[in-house]
Amino acid sequence: MGENGESEPETLTGFDADEVFALVGNETRAAIVHALGEAGGRDVARATLSFSELRKRVGGDVRSSQFNYHLQQLVGSFVEHVDDGYRLHRVGMRLYRTIVAGTFTQRELLDPFEVGVDCYFCGSAVEAAYEDAQFMVQCPDCGHAYIRMLMPPSAVDTDDDAELLARVDQFNRRDLLAYGRGVCTICAHPLDTQLIPAADAPMAGSAELDVFVHRPCDHCGAQPHVTLGLALLYDPDVVSFFRERGLDVTSTPVWELEFAMTDRYTTVRSTDPWEVALELTRDGDTLELVVDGDLNVAERNLPE
Repeated sequence: MGENGESEPETLTGFDADEVFALVGNETRAAIVHALGEAGGRDVARATLSFSELRKRVGGDVRSSQFNYHLQQLVGSFVEHVDDGYRLHRVGMRLYRTIVAGTFTQRELLDPFEVGVDCYFCGSAVEAAYEDAQFMVQCPDCGHAYIRMLMPPSAVDTDDDAELLARVDQFNRRDLLAYGRGVCTICAHPLDTQLIPAADAPMAGSAELDVFVHRPCDHCGAQPHVTLGLALLYDPDVVSFFRERGLDVTSTPVWELEFAMTDRYTTVRSTDPWEVALELTRDGDTLELVVDGDLNVAERNLPE
């Protein structure tokens, strides 16, 4: 059984990338995908519509034969033909949700606003902004980048800055958790692990740091770089150490966590082989984690 108790459809045929993009390049086919997606909702992820109902919802003056031609072009890729009619395949649902999010169709601009933290490197007020589908948390004076991540334009359509920042932080953590476990958030393939000198990292503000965790994906080419503090953010000892001392690092925005944004708590003991220590302090207690070049925690020094 599949999602919502649905029976599983037969295996769909494969397509080349250029064929897939050509399929949804037609106005009628794009409208079919949108109509099937809109027919769902909170309770039914993938609604089924009869041919006549689907044609009615798409509207326009497309002849029945012409509409059927375009619909059949989508069957086997984004649309499934089932007993009661037609519904989006799961891949079609992903396409619909991407369209609704405005990823390919909208262009939003969010003027800079302060996030409530002073830059750890120059003391200026750190700002957030959104441009070219990228959400940024960075210092306007020294240029140090705290967060730069792709987000769909519809996500920033709000007047509540605090609520937006909270969502951005949690959206970003989805990637951090996967990267920390060695999984690519784009293609779900395994990631390599490299510790590299910060000077070799292609990002603004890297000069202020000592070392980066680089986890490239050989399949899709993703190139995430994070600090050691961010890479170990969800380590169970890190989470419990701070929670027991009144700080929830799973809900506090990462730009408010100095150990995750700087290398002031990081000591590079060796580069050949790599050995790097992260020493965290709070309320007079200290937790130290020492990692090797594969990001394995080789040593845990817990508070007494």
